[in-house]
Parts: sequence; C-alpha cells; structure tokens
Amino acid sequence: MSVDDVINLISALSLSDQLRVVQAIWDQLPNGVGTELSLEQRVELDRRWAEYKANLTSCFTEEEFRNRIRAARGQ
Repeated sequence: MSVDDVINLISALSLSDQLRVVQAIWDQLPNGVGTELSLEQRVELDRRWAEYKANLTSCFTEEEFRNRIRAARGQ
C-alpha cells in the first residue's frame, strides 16, 4: 500500500477520526521531531515575543480569540 493509498483512506474518514489519526501519528514521533526552527522563524518568534512583552494589553485570551473567529464566520 502506498502513502497516497493511505492518505485516500484517511480522507474518507470523518473529521474526528482524521484528527485521531493525526494525533496517533504525532504521538509516535520521537521527541523534538518537527519542532526545529529555521533562523527566519526564530527571528520572527523573537520579534513577536518582544512585541507581546512591550504591550501586554494588545493581546487577548484564547476565549476572546475563538469568539473573534466565530464572529468573523458569522456564527
């Protein structure tokens, strides 16, 4: 069975089951895999962290974030 065959099979699953497959695959990876940052990513992360620390009032909670997404979707 090829990777494309597996992807097609997974794509036929419900979204909930697809997420379970993703989580199961992620859980099987060795620690640290996929978490390495490029220099550009690290620079951007450092920039965003400095911006956050400089102006904490510009941030919002996860609940506020989700509410903004729902509002943007008209829900």
